Amino acid sequence: MKTKLIYIFLIIGLFILQSCASEESVGINIDFDITVQNNDYSVPVKVDIKNKTTGADTFNWSFDGATEVVSTQRNPKTIVYTKPGTYTIKLLASNKDGIKEEKSIEIKIDAAMQANFDWEQEGSDIAPVKIKLNNLSKGAISYYWEFEYGNPITSTEENPVVTFNKSGTHKIKLTIGNGREEYTTEKTITIKDAMSVDFDWSVDFIDEDYETPVKLYLNNLTTQATSYQWFLNNSSTAFSTLQNPTIVLKNIGTNTIKLIAKNDKEEKIIEKNVEIKANKNLLTFNHIKLGINTAHTSIGSFFSSQLGKVVNQSDVNNIDGSLIDFAYFGLSSTFDYNEFLSPDEVQTKSFNAIKNSIHTKVVNSQELVGIQLSSQQFDAINKGNDFSQLIVTESTRGKTPFDNQVQNRVILFETADGRKGAIKVTDYVQNGKESFIIVSIKIQKSKS
Repeated sequence: MKTKLIYIFLIIGLFILQSCASEESVGINIDFDITVQNNDYSVPVKVDIKNKTTGADTFNWSFDGATEVVSTQRNPKTIVYTKPGTYTIKLLASNKDGIKEEKSIEIKIDAAMQANFDWEQEGSDIAPVKIKLNNLSKGAISYYWEFEYGNPITSTEENPVVTFNKSGTHKIKLTIGNGREEYTTEKTITIKDAMSVDFDWSVDFIDEDYETPVKLYLNNLTTQATSYQWFLNNSSTAFSTLQNPTIVLKNIGTNTIKLIAKNDKEEKIIEKNVEIKANKNLLTFNHIKLGINTAHTSIGSFFSSQLGKVVNQSDVNNIDGSLIDFAYFGLSSTFDYNEFLSPDEVQTKSFNAIKNSIHTKVVNSQELVGIQLSSQQFDAINKGNDFSQLIVTESTRGKTPFDNQVQNRVILFETADGRKGAIKVTDYVQNGKESFIIVSIKIQKSKS
């Protein structure tokens, strides 16, 4: 009987405990956090969710506007937004006791951001250069421009205009923003130097005395110009529009040459003076070395008054042979046999023929045909007209070679273009195969 009573009381106790348990429901503490990857709110946006909810058994997520709009996982995988807008992330949590809780978080997704630009340039890339920026950026609401050496230096306009006055390679930097993020891009622009205007000139040797007429080879040193106008002596009419023209100056005294250079940005002017002297019509050369036969490839045996120099065998083939006035042939270092030759006759000795050579009349031995010009008379010549009475007649006797016995021997010659001249041999220098004579030469610049 006692045992039966104990059993009854145990059953009653268990019933009471179960009744109490069914009356106490478990609550839900709902919570979650979201994290935007790289803090990048510009599409595409990736959002990670951390569920911190307690007391729930089931989870129902909704992701308005995301690529996947629902999930039942406790911690859903990364959700992705590909379109800008304001969206809601919602969690509905419940448990087996039928308790439900809900939480929502709103997220604003920005449009995709991209910083980019180009520009339109006015005219050439010669300073100053003015450009209009063409903003190609996306997703931005603010713009900040930086222009290295620009005017202005900075701008917040969407499509500003800037001028670069300094040459070189300059940076153009654009920073765009949408209120939460910034993106930057950078490009460079190369500006050429502003135009500078200058010129000089050169002359042939024959015009180095600047005696009229003088041929000037104008050398244009101007940079960044696209057109040129050359004027002489204040004339209103340009004598040339070439970049590097050639001009012959005939007026004695000061000649003014003016150059006007232009490009699409500006015009600049420069003037220079050239002093032209009266023409003496005479070229004078002193202490000229002419090598004997065996020295014609080193010292040289050919002479050009228009080039103002002695020409050796290898160089004579690289110039116009008509510029050679005469050649000297010395048989040996003893100077027992010496002869001045016409350029078109050098092949009769040990020289090679000169291409395009001219004929020059030569009188080697005046004593055999009548002396017309003595050493003293040679020294006294100071203008081309002093040769006017000289008659150079070519003959076999006059062309006779000479030795070294006559001091200060004078040889006469006349070029094919009628210019008369004379050579005075002042010394014979023995140096084996490199022996040479020293001469002075006077010749008319042009036929008088």
